[in-house]
Amino acid sequence: MAEPKIAPLARRLAEENGIDWRRLQGTGPDGTIVERDVLAFLAKLMAGEVDLPPMPETPPPLPPEEELRRAREALGKEGVDLADLIPEAPLQVEEVAEEELDLDLDLEEEEALLLAEEAPGSLEAWEEDLLAPKTPSKKPLLEDEEELLRALEEEPPPVPEKPQGEVQAFPPPPPPAPGVAPAPAPIPAPAALRVYRRRVELRGLEEALALFAQVHGVPKAPLPFLLRAAERALAELEIPLRALVGRVEGEGVRGLRPPASFLALFREAGGEEGEGLLCFAGEEEVHTGRPSLFLAPEGLLTASGLEAPLARKLLERVALYLEHPLLLLA
Repeated sequence: MAEPKIAPLARRLAEENGIDWRRLQGTGPDGTIVERDVLAFLAKLMAGEVDLPPMPETPPPLPPEEELRRAREALGKEGVDLADLIPEAPLQVEEVAEEELDLDLDLEEEEALLLAEEAPGSLEAWEEDLLAPKTPSKKPLLEDEEELLRALEEEPPPVPEKPQGEVQAFPPPPPPAPGVAPAPAPIPAPAALRVYRRRVELRGLEEALALFAQVHGVPKAPLPFLLRAAERALAELEIPLRALVGRVEGEGVRGLRPPASFLALFREAGGEEGEGLLCFAGEEEVHTGRPSLFLAPEGLLTASGLEAPLARKLLERVALYLEHPLLLLA
């Protein structure tokens, strides 16, 4: 009788729980035992409805004669004779009695043999050349080399010792020549600017922008929503800053106070300049050291110019309003 089919996951589950899956009834395609069949049997087993069937016992190992016979048959199918692999007779090792070994050596005779091997007359010509001491060849020195050797042999002049605690002062730089502008002073490096980022899900904001564009005919600009979200977050966190429209002009930036009307933010081209949190939205991030908030099109919200705890709290609160724009209308 052929074994029933069983899915790999169901078989692993059955073997880990000690269940003989060959006695289960499969409900899968073509009677395949699936995971739900094993789970159903486990449920009945825990409820006491059925007893756990014993696992099949492992067959006892075959006797050596049977294993040899099977090995001979398997090799015979491949054209190999087992007799060719096994030698007919074991190797014969000849044992020598201890009294037959002559281990009594004369140390004086051995020393004489060694000295005879090391006699000078036994060396060949090329070996004598290698062992002969070599004298360094001398060649005449050039005039420049003689002067260099004399300079090295002379003792250097003594260096005057500096009194203890005295600081050696470097001479001031020479004054610039007439008609030459002095060299500019080095500009100190700016302090490191810390930038904090947070990923924002913009699906809700994109739906709100599409609805505003359809109903009010305004362009799809996320900056108005970013400004209103920043205003709410600054007020709730009690941060003494005002949300401003950030604008890049040349190499600098300006902060413009936004209008009170929400729809006017979509068409506003200018405004009164002020100080506060600069809000930007676009492709390229803007960081000048001033408190700034930037929203990238891929949903990356960035804060800079703020302390770390304050920047993280501001990012969390603004991200909440951008992911749920309806909260800004409440």
